[in-house]
Amino acid sequence: MRLPALLFNLPLNPDESQMLAQGLTLTVDPLVYRSVDPTTSGPINSYLLSLVHLLGFRLDFRVTHILSWLITLTSIYFLYKALKYIFPKYVSQIAIIPTIAFFNFTQNPDYINYYSEGFANILLSYGICLIARWTHYKKVTHAELVGFGVALALIVLCKMQALPLAFVLGIWALGLLYLFKKNNWITYAAVLSISVVGVWGSWLLYMYLNGLLNDFFLYYITANAQLKMHFSDKSYRSAWYLFIRFPKIIFKRGLDLNYWFFPFVALGLAYIITHFSKTTLQKVIQKNSYFWVGLTVYFAMVVAVIIRTGSFFPHHFLYFLLPCSLFTGFFIHQLNSFSPNWRWISFSTQLAFLLIGLFHIVSNEDINMYKTAQSRQKEMSNISKAILTYAQPGDYLAVWGWSCEYYVETQMPQGVNENHSVRAAMKHPLQKAYYDRYIRDLQRTHPKVFVDAMTPRTRWMRDPKIYGHQNYPELAKFVAENYTFKEEIDSVKIYVAR
Repeated sequence: MRLPALLFNLPLNPDESQMLAQGLTLTVDPLVYRSVDPTTSGPINSYLLSLVHLLGFRLDFRVTHILSWLITLTSIYFLYKALKYIFPKYVSQIAIIPTIAFFNFTQNPDYINYYSEGFANILLSYGICLIARWTHYKKVTHAELVGFGVALALIVLCKMQALPLAFVLGIWALGLLYLFKKNNWITYAAVLSISVVGVWGSWLLYMYLNGLLNDFFLYYITANAQLKMHFSDKSYRSAWYLFIRFPKIIFKRGLDLNYWFFPFVALGLAYIITHFSKTTLQKVIQKNSYFWVGLTVYFAMVVAVIIRTGSFFPHHFLYFLLPCSLFTGFFIHQLNSFSPNWRWISFSTQLAFLLIGLFHIVSNEDINMYKTAQSRQKEMSNISKAILTYAQPGDYLAVWGWSCEYYVETQMPQGVNENHSVRAAMKHPLQKAYYDRYIRDLQRTHPKVFVDAMTPRTRWMRDPKIYGHQNYPELAKFVAENYTFKEEIDSVKIYVAR
C-alpha cells in the first residue's frame, strides 16, 4: 500500500529536506551544533540518516520514505506486543487494525513522511511494551530496566516535545517497581535512574569536550521552549481555551486521522453508556487498574504537549495512536462480553478508507497522489542544476531562505547550522544569537555557493524586500566581499565564491 510513496523521490514535507541536509552534513562534520542545528527535531533523527549514508546509500527522498515506513512498522510491532500482554490475542488483533489501516490507506504527506516524531514513537512504544509486560508478569529484570532507562533518555534526543511523555513513563515505571519490588525498590529505582543519567551524562560530556555544551542548551533547550511563543500564531490563546476547542482542532487539522479517531470515540461512548452507570464498573477495571490510571495520565499529557506547541501540525497527533490503541483494546474487550457486535466498529476504519477509494474510482480520480514517474522527471530543479555548474557534490552550500531541497538535490553539505534561516531572519528574542552564528558559520566554512532563496513563495518569509540578504548589513557585506553574483532563476539569486 505504501509502495508508491516509497518510490516517490520528491519531498512529502519540508522537514524531510531539512533532515536529509543535516544527515548529509554530519557525514562531513559529525559534530552536531557545530555543523548542523536540528532545531525542534532531535539530533538522533539526523544521525540516523548520516549512518544510512555512511553505509553507502545516497541520501534522497526515497531513503527517508523507506525509513519512515520501517520506523512506523517498528512502532506498531511494539504497540501490538503491548496489547498482547494486556488482552487476549484476538482482541489485540482487532484493536491494532485501525492503526494498520490508517497507515496503509492515508495519502496525507504529514503522516507518511520522515516525521521527526517517528523514532521517539518507537522508544515510547517500547517503553509502554515493557510496562505492559511488567504489569502482566508482575516482575521486572535489571536488564529490562536498563533498556527502559536508555530508551527514556534517548527520547529527548529524538524530539524535545516528547520529554513530558518520557517523564510520565518514568514515573509510571517507578510506581510499578514500588508495587512489585517494595522491599528492593531503592535498588531497582537506582538501576533505572543510573541508566537514564548514564546516557545523558555521556551526551553532555561529549558536548562539553567539544565545546558545544552551551550551544546545545541554548539552541535545543532554551530556543525550542520559546518556539510556540514566537513562531506560531501571534494572537494569545490560553491553554484552557485550546483545551475546550481541542476536539474541533483535531477534526479540522487531523485530516485522514479523523477516520481513525471516529471508531475510537464510538467505542468509548458505547463503553461509557453500557458500563459507566453499572455497579460492576469498579470490578471491570480492578484488574490491572494501575495500568489504566497510568495510561490515562499519559493520554492527558499527549493533549497537554500538543496544546503547548500551539502549532497543531497534523503529525503531532500521531502521539495519540499509542494510548488510544490500548484504550481501543480495553473498550473492545469489555464490550465484547456485552455484545460481540461492538468489535465491528473497529473495522469501520478500513471501511471508511475503502469507500473513499471507491468514490475516487467512480469519479475517475486518482487513488494515489504520488506519481513515481513524475518524481523522476523533477528530481532536480533548474536552480540545483545551475548550482552544480559552479560547484560539485561535496562542496559547501549556504541557502538563505527555506529551500533545503537544494542541499539534497545537489548532495552538497550545508555550510551553516540553520539550513532554513527562519530563526536567523525573523524577529524574536534569540534572533541575534542565530544571526551571529550564521555569520560565523559562513566565515568558518566559506561555502562555494551562496543562494538567496527569499522569494514570494518562501514559507513564512514571503517578502524579499524584508527578508532578502541585502537587508542584513553583516550578511550583505560578507556576500559582497566574498561572492560574485552569477544568475537569477525564478527570483532565486545564485552567488559563487571568488
